[in-house]
Amino acid sequence: MELKHVLEAQQFDKKMLKELFTLADRMEEIVQNGESDLLRGKILASLFYVPSNRTRFSFESAMCRLGGRVLSSDRADSFSSELKAGSLEDTIITMGYYADVIVLRHHQGGSAKRASKVSRVPIINAGDGTAQHPTQALLDLYTIERELGGIDGVVIALVGDLANSRSIRSLGYFLAKYSGIKVHFVAPPPLGMREDMVQYLSKNGVIFYEHYGLEPPLADLARKVDVFYVTQIPMESFGDRLDDYETSKRQFVIDRRVLKSMKKNSIIMHPLPRQSEVAPEVDKDLRAVYFKQVHYGLCIRMALLSAILKKRT
Repeated sequence: MELKHVLEAQQFDKKMLKELFTLADRMEEIVQNGESDLLRGKILASLFYVPSNRTRFSFESAMCRLGGRVLSSDRADSFSSELKAGSLEDTIITMGYYADVIVLRHHQGGSAKRASKVSRVPIINAGDGTAQHPTQALLDLYTIERELGGIDGVVIALVGDLANSRSIRSLGYFLAKYSGIKVHFVAPPPLGMREDMVQYLSKNGVIFYEHYGLEPPLADLARKVDVFYVTQIPMESFGDRLDDYETSKRQFVIDRRVLKSMKKNSIIMHPLPRQSEVAPEVDKDLRAVYFKQVHYGLCIRMALLSAILKKRT
């Protein structure tokens, strides 16, 4: 598997994904049995202009478990001359002399591609604006593979803020690579899936259904799906229409009523952090796998770092 940078979901094909998942399985053995010296002598720079404890710690833990070291910056813009007259490109060039791989999280869409054009070391996109979050989607895909035994033919409901979720956008690009996929878009009217993703799925033969409102109730939809992938519904997306927000917050919730309707072998996923869209009582249900996603994410990121850096030894 040849990987120089990890920038977007479109750069992967099914063969690469299968190889990555096999490598992630091997990384799980390292997690269970102790640390490795596979990447000893290598340095990861986590350059986060937007805070994210889960993503940053996941990458840093992955690097440490493989024997590498970490240079870390959370809210990098607070400590950078880019606020005055510098540029992202100059920062990336500079960081390339300090580290062997840069994990970049930035508030502007397309920033990872910009960085890759000037970087002397691999760039891993850890989220760029509302564009993409490919490593989150990779761990989501790996979770489905591990929990359901495969991805082809899966029926998935994507619930919440579909318009602005970079994780869901990346996952949509990945799902289009598989056969027999059916997608249910479930969101309040202001937060429906963007037209470019709808067209992309249609072009790639993915069957999808759009439910932008309160019908059907999630409990009814639960009888049809294998995966509920749930995201937050942010209040700011509703502007001054707070009544609409409160209604949506109550209606788009995975709770006991939904659990009762779900198939026994279905799963509930969430990229975290969550608010009220998944009720606390759901945590005890074996179909709730959002904390297992954290473990799978560690394995996937270990696999990515191994694939990118081992060949550069």
